Amino acid sequence: MREEHKLNKAIKQDGIDTQSEILDELKRRYPQYVEQSGNKQAPARKRIFAFISAIAAAAVCVAVIVPCAVLLPNRNNGVANGGKDNIRYCKQDEYEKKYVEYTILEYRESNNRNYLYFDWYEFGEERETVCYSSNADNEVLCLEERVYLPENDEFVQLSITKSNIYLSELDTTIASCTSEQSVGNNAVKWGIKEGDALCIFEDNGYRYFIKIKQGQDENRLFELVAELLETK
Repeated sequence: MREEHKLNKAIKQDGIDTQSEILDELKRRYPQYVEQSGNKQAPARKRIFAFISAIAAAAVCVAVIVPCAVLLPNRNNGVANGGKDNIRYCKQDEYEKKYVEYTILEYRESNNRNYLYFDWYEFGEERETVCYSSNADNEVLCLEERVYLPENDEFVQLSITKSNIYLSELDTTIASCTSEQSVGNNAVKWGIKEGDALCIFEDNGYRYFIKIKQGQDENRLFELVAELLETK
């Protein structure tokens, strides 16, 4: 076990990340475990080397699996194992998108939801609201509101989901928001994707997505987040 500990320490220190590199490093650091007789390894030493090789292979697997576990939403990650309750991932064929006549504010008031919303209805133009609903049970998975703000000459889109719901349509936005900025007490993930300014943050059980079409100024995103938070 002492040698196994030394091996793990060596891997961490040198940043070795492939099995072949690990095996080469083992030969250099621990020649006593690999003895050659012609082209064959001595049997006893071969067994020890096979054991260390297995450890090396496991180290490679961990190096690959851990980042994947961090980046991908856990679709079965409930409270019992430390995650959000009832994580739900919905693929595109599992929900329907349709235009509706009501606004996010009207939906909030009629359904007793504590959504944050943009109070832009008096001066915004070309407003449209889209509802994403589950094909299985007609649950509202996401509300999305788009509006043109003539004062700023910009199209702004606000999408709202519960914090435990992930839609395939929003995967690209999540993947694009790799920078982080604090607005008040909220951590805001943001990024620029194909000319659009994007950000995501969570508040009181909901996840909010903001997109400024052809927007390049992240500070404008943070202004909009602060404006949303004022509607609590």
